[in-house]
Amino acid sequence: MKLFLICLFLMLHFAPVSLGGTQRIVTDHAESTKRSENDFNLVTNNSIADILVDPHDSKTVLLAARLFSEDITRVCGKKAPIKESSLSLSPLCVIVGSIDHNSTIKKLIKNQKIDVSEIKGQWESCLIQVVDNPMKGIKKALVVAGCDRRGTAYGLMEISQQMGVSPWYYFADVPVKKRDSIRIKSGRFIQKSPSVKYRGIFINDEMWGLRPWAQYTQAPEEGKGIGPSTHRKIFELMMRLKANILWPAMHLHTIPFNTYPENKVVADEYGIVMGASHIEPMLRNNMPGAEWDKEYPNEPWDYVKNKTHIYKYWEDRVKENGKYENMYTMGKRGKDDEAGSDITVKVLEEIFADQRTILKKWVNKDVTQVPQVLIPYTEILGLYNQGMKVPDDMIICWPDDNFGNIRQLPNKKEQTRSGGSGIYYHFQWLNGATTAYPWLYTTPLALTWSEMKKAYDYNVRDLWIVNIGDIKPAEIGMEYFMQMAWDISDFQENNPSKFLKDWATREFGQPYADRIAAIMSKHYELGYARRPDNMIMYKGKTKKYSYDWFSTSNYNDEAQQRIDAYDQLIQETDAVYASLPDSMKDAFFQMVAYNVKGAGLHNKKAIYAQKSHAYGQQNRASAATYSAMAQQAENDIYKLINHYNKELVTVGAKWDHMASLPGPWGMQWQQWAMPPLSTYTANGEPEMKLTTEGGDPSKLPTISIYNNDKRFIDLYNTGNGVVYWSADVSHDWIKLTAPSGSMRAEQRVWVSIDWAKVPQGQNIDGAITFNWTSTATDNGTPYTVNLSLFNPAHPSLASVKGYAESNGYISIEAENYSRKSDQQHASWHTLEGLGRTGDSVTILPTNIPSHVHIDEIIRQSPSLEYDLYTFTKGAATIDFNCVPSNPINADYRLRLAMAIDNNPPVIVSRKVSRSVMDNLMILQGSLNLKSQGPHTLKIWMVDPGLTIDKIIINTGGVKKSYLGPPESVYHNRRPATN
Repeated sequence: MKLFLICLFLMLHFAPVSLGGTQRIVTDHAESTKRSENDFNLVTNNSIADILVDPHDSKTVLLAARLFSEDITRVCGKKAPIKESSLSLSPLCVIVGSIDHNSTIKKLIKNQKIDVSEIKGQWESCLIQVVDNPMKGIKKALVVAGCDRRGTAYGLMEISQQMGVSPWYYFADVPVKKRDSIRIKSGRFIQKSPSVKYRGIFINDEMWGLRPWAQYTQAPEEGKGIGPSTHRKIFELMMRLKANILWPAMHLHTIPFNTYPENKVVADEYGIVMGASHIEPMLRNNMPGAEWDKEYPNEPWDYVKNKTHIYKYWEDRVKENGKYENMYTMGKRGKDDEAGSDITVKVLEEIFADQRTILKKWVNKDVTQVPQVLIPYTEILGLYNQGMKVPDDMIICWPDDNFGNIRQLPNKKEQTRSGGSGIYYHFQWLNGATTAYPWLYTTPLALTWSEMKKAYDYNVRDLWIVNIGDIKPAEIGMEYFMQMAWDISDFQENNPSKFLKDWATREFGQPYADRIAAIMSKHYELGYARRPDNMIMYKGKTKKYSYDWFSTSNYNDEAQQRIDAYDQLIQETDAVYASLPDSMKDAFFQMVAYNVKGAGLHNKKAIYAQKSHAYGQQNRASAATYSAMAQQAENDIYKLINHYNKELVTVGAKWDHMASLPGPWGMQWQQWAMPPLSTYTANGEPEMKLTTEGGDPSKLPTISIYNNDKRFIDLYNTGNGVVYWSADVSHDWIKLTAPSGSMRAEQRVWVSIDWAKVPQGQNIDGAITFNWTSTATDNGTPYTVNLSLFNPAHPSLASVKGYAESNGYISIEAENYSRKSDQQHASWHTLEGLGRTGDSVTILPTNIPSHVHIDEIIRQSPSLEYDLYTFTKGAATIDFNCVPSNPINADYRLRLAMAIDNNPPVIVSRKVSRSVMDNLMILQGSLNLKSQGPHTLKIWMVDPGLTIDKIIINTGGVKKSYLGPPESVYHNRRPATN
């Protein structure tokens, strides 16, 4: 029995998992007893298949075959020979090649051993098939035949991944899943063409991670840049993730990509298409001190004044690189990611024509066959919307707003362009101000899914590029983005949770998968509420820090709730880390723990600093404690970074210089500085004071039976010594977490109610009296805190249906509706994991027209209903807290319609705020509650593309906070219905 359990654990723990919709090609351990005579034994205890290639095939294919052979060795410890001739082959062999450049595969096609009609003429597709007696002397072959070089390579890398080699085996030290044998299922498998043609990354803001790691650790011989040695590792990762285009690192002081002559050669070997960012037209790095300044020192980067030299500058690069596979960024911006003073619509149109003349001369006379892209970033988007003429065959790569919200998508006319469309997306951003987020990866997978699925539905299918920063620590996001671009059919609604579990299973084994997926889901939720990078902000003009985002006094101290949430998350992260085998600890630390713990520690630093400052103003002795805790959190961040760089369990200092807090860049370094701490020192005699939730020391906010609230009272010492306190309650229905105590600094007492003992009434009064003494006095001044209960005789709890008003508000998480009504063309859907306090709702699909006429809205728009119960009547405001999306394009806005009870719907379009820092856009409307009692709020779609996170009805009592009031209690809920 014990042996059986051990075997079962190993099967579950080490069974390779394939992400996405790819079919299982390699048998896993659980299938090892289900052998088929037709299966292909790649490796057994006694044999290993040869790998046959054609030496005249693409270098990419030959390189992929070598990687595949090395992967077999990694998995089984046996070397799979690569042979270039069919002479002396093993009876079982792997035949690898592209259908147009491999002589053996051509013979198999001619002899009708394989049928490649489904992949011929396609893009990056592949046939994987077990063939009996493919040629003389060969009993059985595994044929991996690609329609092109990348299709072949991706087919091999898919098998490698299913064998147990993670794409992150090098870049995140994921251990290879060892096995004694590898068996390929019999049959015919088609790797279809990708959903998106070009899929890639932009390595950016590399000054504090990838570049110093390459310079000082990975390849010091290659200088202050990212040379061929490092790029080989990057390109291999991209090949394994089926990514095919790179915008290379280009920031200030980084040696430009093409300064290393071998870089472009290595890219071509790995099948990587080279592109360049929105400020690097024609593959030219124009950052200060880079190529332009070195080749044309002191000359203006101005096309009107200096066209001759700029034209030659571009032509020289195309002449040098034109024989390789490239995508050329078109147009022009300023040198350092800024607007160019010379740029107008007319000048840009002239530049397009001149650049295409260069491409015709050096790449292809038919310039429409040369991949070109315009990235209308910031001011260029404005010029485009003014009517700038863009050649029809040029890809338009639509940017996001730097925070993951796409600025605009193609309209119907733009969707018909032959060049198609792309997206330039961000997982990190640097701008020299404290709005940047270049450190940790916190973008929810659900946001990526929502935006990129919307883009795909609007036919953005030619280029997806993500600004990945240093690659690390955004490994999960990078893979999600690439998998989605490769095969979007498996990325339907609420895929992120499935992806996380599948990813965690592949990397760490099924026993840990659910816990790791839950850790990352909570990490994304907390990070979406506010990115850790932006917990501390600084304004240079006022020289003031902002770090008091979360309220310390309202709604049960939401700042402390955030710390508590991070404490729980870090505890769970540490528990999983401790339970993992040593071989898995480094991968878990790099991809999970570093992000989670870094975010938690930086939140602690900011919030403890906030409390230090606020409590110092109250003369609390605890202010110094919070100062010390903030400083300890900062110290722990540096310890975390040092562990990443120098103390990993199995790889030691492999990643030295990769992890760091971003350094000086404008004002941005202030994000990591320590904000002002209190200097208050409690040197006087001990004295007790108090304050309450809400900030009024004389009373607590009303407590309602319909929300069953609890409230806190903070007792604190202003001096140096011990305070002894006791509390007397006016009624036995007042419950305290402690009736007495002693303290040197502070103590929080929670107040709750035993409702079974409370008399009925709308204003039931009570009081708590605090008496105290200290080491300096025997008779301190007592304090009385009053409280009022709302416990009316009617309605009874059993008769209330829906969200009950309390303390002047009703707060609703939008996904918790009472009923919904779908329409044939569209419906409301819950987006799990997208929201500041949970999930959200949106309309799917998004590629539908708006409904703007009231009768049309009533008849054709999908709707949601929320049951409410109010104890007030009259005017109220209603805030719809939404994801800060942008309108899909100029044909749309961001609106909804609403009605209370049976009133006609009104359109809500008034945007009272939008902040990507807060990940919040508020649409505000007005309500007239004609009576107390039950009501129904109904909302309808007006525009697709709007995602609602939270609904707050303010009847006069909403307090200042960051997240808004917590969700009201829903009484007597029944399952939501259609």
